[in-house]
Amino acid sequence: MLTSAICPGSGFPRLLIDGRETAAMAYTTYFEERSAYADFLAAGYRIFFVNMAFTTLPINSGYTGFSPFRVGVFDDPTKPDYSEFEDAVRKILRACPDAVIFPRIYISMPRWWTDAHPAECTMTKKGGMREALFSEAFRRDGAKLLTETVRHIRAADYADRIGGWQICGGQTQEWFHPDNNGGLAAAAEPYRRWVKATYGETGAEVPPAEAFAWRGESCNTAENAVRYALFANLGVAETIEHFAQTIKTETGGKQIVGTFYGYAFESNGMVLFGSHALRRLIDSPALDFFSSPNAYAQNRAFGIDWADMIAVDSVRLHGKLSFIECDIRTYLTRAIQDVRPGEYPDDIYRTDGGASVWVGPPTAELSRAALRKSFAHQLTKASAIWWFDMWGGWYDDPLLMAELAAMKKICDAAATPTDTPRPEVVFFADEQAYAYLFNGSPHLGAITETRTAMGKTGVPFDTCMVEDAEAVLPRYQAAVFPFPVASPAGERAMALCETLGIPYLAATPTHDALSSAELRAFYRENGVHLYTAEGDVCYLGHGYLGLHSAVGGVKSLALPERCEVTPVFGAEIDTQTADRIEFTLEANETALFALRKADA
Repeated sequence: MLTSAICPGSGFPRLLIDGRETAAMAYTTYFEERSAYADFLAAGYRIFFVNMAFTTLPINSGYTGFSPFRVGVFDDPTKPDYSEFEDAVRKILRACPDAVIFPRIYISMPRWWTDAHPAECTMTKKGGMREALFSEAFRRDGAKLLTETVRHIRAADYADRIGGWQICGGQTQEWFHPDNNGGLAAAAEPYRRWVKATYGETGAEVPPAEAFAWRGESCNTAENAVRYALFANLGVAETIEHFAQTIKTETGGKQIVGTFYGYAFESNGMVLFGSHALRRLIDSPALDFFSSPNAYAQNRAFGIDWADMIAVDSVRLHGKLSFIECDIRTYLTRAIQDVRPGEYPDDIYRTDGGASVWVGPPTAELSRAALRKSFAHQLTKASAIWWFDMWGGWYDDPLLMAELAAMKKICDAAATPTDTPRPEVVFFADEQAYAYLFNGSPHLGAITETRTAMGKTGVPFDTCMVEDAEAVLPRYQAAVFPFPVASPAGERAMALCETLGIPYLAATPTHDALSSAELRAFYRENGVHLYTAEGDVCYLGHGYLGLHSAVGGVKSLALPERCEVTPVFGAEIDTQTADRIEFTLEANETALFALRKADA
């Protein structure tokens, strides 16, 4: 069995695999028959996330009924079937015996379990009865199946190439409640126990769904509804921790475990999604990394920042890793119905009929631009990357694979920076504030609007949780609070800004979205360094500086001090020592530079 750990440091993250450092870059796909394993191996990649599921019931139980899995390990309770997972693992290892495999395990109960435990389940629109994510029976029986799975893998002929684990569950594998509304129907007893343990009160009742529906109010003042919203998120986090600890116990704590979770800047218009208790998991020794996709806002248009859903700088502050899913659509992205003919309904994940998040750019060159855009963001945030070739075949082009190989080399060679410029602005996530909002409230969309506006100010920023305000605020020149209604922790963070004399700008119920223009004016008034003109996206951090162009033309980047600036890609300039650089950049393109502080 390989040992694994997260290597500390401020540069591009590395994993320690059996004590040897390797850049935290990986590849995965849902559709193994269309995988690009050979291409990624040739490009220098050695870490692969391989999917498996306990059931073939849909991973998207709320909207589409979609499942990528043809085999559910425990669909037959008398005969576990690991073939889909093991065929993929052996395919990789035949091509590359020293590859490192991370099982990505969908912990969701088969139909025989849901039929036997109706009181522990909720009804979904597209997936029938599914386990409630806070169910004690789910935790108990899910852990039994997980233990059986881990023991099977550790006894297999490929066991010595397993390097870590990712646990998934709920809606779209991302630990959203399967009913998209907090599991209300199955919560009576769990919620009653939680209220008694938390508040010392007996006889608590689950609020009706109407208690969370927006009717024009700015803030949910119903105490029981606020409590339930907190419970609905914390219950999911406790389940994740339980399963993560199950793996830690089985592996003797010698391998890293991660999960999708902590989408503090995303709500999909709902307050009972389940993903807003990251603070619990950041503090847990059972979890080592957290994952989310690049944000889907505005269908991943060019000219905006494809921002983080999780507060990646807080994750790093606590010695953990953000392992970001970069599922970048390309001109080769095809409709799922064409990829597996006859297996999926015609009305899901269409790529025709206009723009959607499922449609890739029209050309190979623009597809490369999308890869560069995503990469520049993740590199400057020092977040790990896995390229998610969702339906397979998305990167089947020499131009794209050459780019992905070059990115791997950049990360392999990335040195820990010393004293280079870093963002002066902190953008705060207030995950518990969702409990004070309503499903369908425009305030939820305003949070995303402000995040998009932040990316178009020409000023880079870090993302942290309000609970970390005391630890991080002294690093910054200014702070932005995008949540129109603050939790108690958010209010304390703003009060701390006032105590420390750090200027801040906050959304309010009557002004719930902050524009790029007012953000930039706020920066100018408070001495924040402006790197470039409004409109373009500026990335900065960990020894790198990037610019994504909303409009083509001559670009100028002003640095706060003289640095040695070395072009990495996108800009045809010579290495130079300067506090301002100019270059030409076409619309939709991204330029990336390495920075080193100039000698005195």
